[in-house]
Order: sequence, then C-alpha cells, then structure tokens
Amino acid sequence: MKPFLIHKKVIFILMLTLIIVSCEDVVLVDTDAKNLNLITVEAYINTSQTNNVLVKLEKSLPIDQVKKNPPINDAVVEISDDQAPPETVRLEESGKSGIYLVPESKNYTTEPGRTYRLTITTPDGTIITGEEYLRKVEKLDTVKVNLSPRGDYEFLAIFISTQETPGPGDYYKWDIFINNYLLYGGDALAFASDELVDGNYVYDLEIFTDWYDEDDGDEDRILFEGDTIKVLQSSISRDAYDFYLGMQNQAFSGSPFSVPPANLPGNLSSNNGRKILGLFSARDISVGNSVVIDSSNFTPLVASAGS
Repeated sequence: MKPFLIHKKVIFILMLTLIIVSCEDVVLVDTDAKNLNLITVEAYINTSQTNNVLVKLEKSLPIDQVKKNPPINDAVVEISDDQAPPETVRLEESGKSGIYLVPESKNYTTEPGRTYRLTITTPDGTIITGEEYLRKVEKLDTVKVNLSPRGDYEFLAIFISTQETPGPGDYYKWDIFINNYLLYGGDALAFASDELVDGNYVYDLEIFTDWYDEDDGDEDRILFEGDTIKVLQSSISRDAYDFYLGMQNQAFSGSPFSVPPANLPGNLSSNNGRKILGLFSARDISVGNSVVIDSSNFTPLVASAGS
C-alpha cells in the first residue's frame, strides 16, 4: 500500500487515543484484607540483542505502608516457545532481588511469529503461567524533536513517523530514552491501537510533550539543548494494551467521571486460583534514529509531505 499523508482530523483523533502512562508498571490493588500479600509479576521478553528477558516477582503490601514490596526469592522461572521441541530457558535470580534474568552463560533469542509461555513456581508451590504472541513491529522511520503545535509552539515535543501494519488488531508502545536513561513519569510513555489508522503511513505523530510551568523556570523541564533522544517502538498485545488502559483509568480515578477502582486486568493465572497481579509482555522492537537537541530543534515542526 502506497504511503500517504493522514488528514489532520485523523491525526488529531489518533492523538486523543494515545494513552500516556507511567513506565513503571505500578500495580494498584484494593485495600481490604483479602487483597493483601498478593503476588505481583512484571515480566517481558523482547527482540533486543541483550537484556531481552526480565521477570520481577514481589508480594504486595498494604497501601498505607511506605516500605518497598518484598521480593519473592528462590522461585523457578522458565520461558519457552511454541516450537517442537520448545526452546526453553530457566532464569536465574540476581542476588536476592526478586529479579530473574537469562544466565550470563546463555543467549535466549526471541523471534516474531512465535508464542511464548512464562511458567513460575514460587517456593510455596504456586504455579503461575501466562502466554504472549510476539507480533512483528514495523520499522520506526524517523524521530524528530521540535516545538509542539499543541502547546502554541512554546514547548518541545518528540514526534515519530512510521508505517502502520495493514490489518486490524495492532498495538504499539513507545519508550523514550534521554541520554540513554529511560524517561519515567506519568507523561513519559505513550501507547495506542491502530483502530483509526490501519494500514496508513503515520507522519509526525506527537508522542511526548515537555509541558512545564514557565513561571517555575526550568524546574519541571525535561528536554534540554545537548540532550540525546532515542525512541524504541514496540509491538504489544491486546492484553498489554488493556493493562495500560487500566493503569490510565486508575491514574485518573477520583474525578466525577472516573471508573471505580479495581485491580488491573492482566494475562497471568495460577494453579490454585490465587489472584496474580501484573503482566507478561512479548514485544518486537524497532529503534529509531538518535536526535541531539540543538538550536535547530527550537522551531515549529514543518509537516512532512506524503507521496
């Protein structure tokens, strides 16, 4: 399909569907007694060449406690694919952190088009499982930093251009790195579905805006001249999309139109019916070009011309 410039109205609607979330997958739970001491799981695999597998296990604490969630140590954690025979790797815990990684002596390669299964056996005998299909992601063509039209050209923003895969049911997430550090914060990451732009070429989609109070000087500002910006575009599943959507709803709870608080939807289950909080996510990754912010970036974005 020949790429073409999306109408401004479509771009505007797509921007409304972008969900801005924290890049720390904080699990919110009810505060009654039955929801205490739950198992929380943060697990992902991706197609990076290094550090492409991580599983983090913790137990939840009452919301009024300021201590960190205690890690779950000495679990048996395995990742396997759907090949015959399956390619399986057993992860090793890093110290007593509750974080499980591929052993340094091994290299576990993941490939789009395969389904991956996570199996966790905790010391108390709880078996946790989850499956994810690793969908291929399109190449992230360009990353730009320019003044944002959404902020009357007073604030810097990050824009990406990419082809959207033809066929409905694709979901995306963008991770932003500043000087090789992953950007954290409620407005740091974006995710979206292809519902309104299926199969089209997406030009100059604004995925992050550096809003700050100018009366406070640079106190809340994030993007500065001399910074190096890198963006990772990832494919995510519908389960992951729903999980982040639930996070967004929780973040805005308390307003007159907010949804009632509830545990976030996930894709993990246990053998004994025990509630498991968290997500197992499989992602293909495309890394965009790096941008070093200089004086040329402090100009309004000139819209790309489609062919």
